[in-house]
Amino acid sequence: IPYKVIGGVNFYARREIKDLLAYLKTIDNGRDDLAVRRIVNVPKRGIGLTSINRVQEYASSRECSFYDALRAVDLIPNIGRGQAKLESFVAMIEHFKNDVQDMSVSELMEEVIKETGYIDALIHECESEEATSRIENIDELRNKIAAYEENCETQNEASTLSGFLEDVALVADIDSLDESTDYVVLMTLHSAKGLEFPHVYLAGMEDGLFPSYMTIMSDDPTEVEEERRLCYVGITRAQKELNISAAKTRMIHGETQMNKVSRFVKEIPENLLEVENHSYGSKKSAISFGGKDSSESQ
Repeated sequence: IPYKVIGGVNFYARREIKDLLAYLKTIDNGRDDLAVRRIVNVPKRGIGLTSINRVQEYASSRECSFYDALRAVDLIPNIGRGQAKLESFVAMIEHFKNDVQDMSVSELMEEVIKETGYIDALIHECESEEATSRIENIDELRNKIAAYEENCETQNEASTLSGFLEDVALVADIDSLDESTDYVVLMTLHSAKGLEFPHVYLAGMEDGLFPSYMTIMSDDPTEVEEERRLCYVGITRAQKELNISAAKTRMIHGETQMNKVSRFVKEIPENLLEVENHSYGSKKSAISFGGKDSSESQ
């Protein structure tokens, strides 16, 4: 389905996602020079631009890949003190390459995050709020890997690192669709303030997501009130029809969890709702304001 994200960056264009995917690409075959160059000093391991440029010059002169040049770093002239650090990087990648044979893609991703200290580096480098947001994106990448593996199992196919990277490449192509075509607009509730649309869909209306788990557990009741006001903003963006949905099961942090329908949905008068699967006994429960103008529903 064509879509456009408003007020946000394409998921696969986010720095932390590009970094971790660059690790996976390097482990998979090492032929993507851009991917290898991207992570050779990420997280920072004291490898300077001068050393990287000398490796690139050697690779160009030998007409080999950047990674192959790294493997022959002891033959590169004037590499100096960078040699030991580059050799350590290569040793780590080779270690991951060996692990591919015995690990699932999910397990390999966890190994990369742990061995590189990527999340610890994020926490040290970024403001707490930004670090939290980036870690949430990494969690979503974990979810995507787990979903890929589940789908392979359902299709009775083997899940492989190459297969996952091929799936990512296909999704990235979809993300670059011409914006002049008909598409769904995706945005946060904050970004939607002041806007209206004929049809609005509020997805993930579950306790633990909206309101968030942290808000529910907070001792400050005003936090729930703030999210309730934000929910009202979302509801009143709809001009003709509002569709609210909740999932009985959802993958969070790579694990399948069961959540209750959001308390905000339960607070809406029943006479304003048309409920499907209200017993919540199937995979999804859909709730809609059918046939009423949103101004009447207020």
